[in-house]
Amino acid sequence: MRGHTSSTEGLCCCEYEDNQGQRNHILACCCDCEAFDHAVDRCITCRSVPAETMERFFKTLEDRCRVPGIMGRGALKVRLDVVVPIIIIPVCLGMATWGPVMTILMLTLMPIFLLWFYRLWKRNTKKDKTLFFYSWGLMSVVVIFVVFESCVVGFREILLWEHLLLLTAMFFMLYNFVITKLNTPYLKSIKRQRNFEKINQSDRRVIYADDSVKVPLSLEEMTADELPESDVKWLDSRPITNGKLVTWCQSCNLKKPPRSGHCNVCKACVSVRDHHCVWIDACIGAENHRSFILSMMLFVFCGYYGSHLSMTTLCTPKMYFDWFLLPNDCRFLYIDLQTSASFVAACYTFMASTCMLFGLVFQFLLISQNLTSQEFHIASKRNMLRSGLFATKNVYNQGLIHNWFNFWLTGRSDTRTGVITL
Repeated sequence: MRGHTSSTEGLCCCEYEDNQGQRNHILACCCDCEAFDHAVDRCITCRSVPAETMERFFKTLEDRCRVPGIMGRGALKVRLDVVVPIIIIPVCLGMATWGPVMTILMLTLMPIFLLWFYRLWKRNTKKDKTLFFYSWGLMSVVVIFVVFESCVVGFREILLWEHLLLLTAMFFMLYNFVITKLNTPYLKSIKRQRNFEKINQSDRRVIYADDSVKVPLSLEEMTADELPESDVKWLDSRPITNGKLVTWCQSCNLKKPPRSGHCNVCKACVSVRDHHCVWIDACIGAENHRSFILSMMLFVFCGYYGSHLSMTTLCTPKMYFDWFLLPNDCRFLYIDLQTSASFVAACYTFMASTCMLFGLVFQFLLISQNLTSQEFHIASKRNMLRSGLFATKNVYNQGLIHNWFNFWLTGRSDTRTGVITL
């Protein structure tokens, strides 16, 4: 089974070269794992497992989790952060169809277990870049869609226009999702960087509380290297280190314009950076924020509308106001696998849509202030929040209507400032 690999000797589809440079076989995945034996022994005897043992266990596990390859290069390594959600989600949702108690139990324990595994995996592998949440979200959408099309639609209770409306909304949701992934606004070229530094000077001024002193803010002030913190009287997304506003990114070797930020996951600077969304594995900024918001809105609509169609199909519905149906008699939700699977998928969809709705409301709050998530975080650290939700000294806020108009029609690459009160 084992031996030193020769450079001229090929590997079969189930063989691979392990971390020690030795030839191994995927059938030996459970053999000779000292770290696993040590961890199990300490768990059985109710003792804590040392951190170095867990690190060796995860390293060995990642090395041995492989599938047969067909390209003549041996067995292919499988990423744990991708595979675990793909396995756990359908298994837990399948177990949730066993009854109402299992439904509550599985829908509660499944996210807890996945988050626990992610925390354990991240702590022991020390990796910043992960596809865990991306795999979780994508697998959830696939499972829910398959159940809806194969089970709920199979009852033949949904009207054609209702089905087409849901499918159309899902298509546009996926389209905006792809646009968001492809248009991540990384700052790379000097020419592109200069485009974001074209700031309108006419609207930039600071009005003090007594309304007696008006000081213009020059472009040099807002983009100067290591400006003293005492001179930074506006809300800025760039970091303040050792009492100075740092505008030069050492990692990317470029000067960051206002509203930009460095992403530690993408290892790049992003223009008008809002945040890094782990669910789509992409940074949200100037060029993809609108498509991101549209994706969220369509996700919430598809989730709630799909759950409504499922529940009014499974439960005997009652008509309200001569046009709106609500589920009424839900006594037979676990009568067979088709019904119970549809009900569990509807509950899981409702939970996911509600979580997304909270994020969408928070985004609406930020857009109304022409504020990014990164600027909101900086405002919280610099005590520039009023009532915990509204940023003060925000030079980018031009009023509710103007902010929404700029967001939908001009985008957030426009860094023109407004009037603030200090």
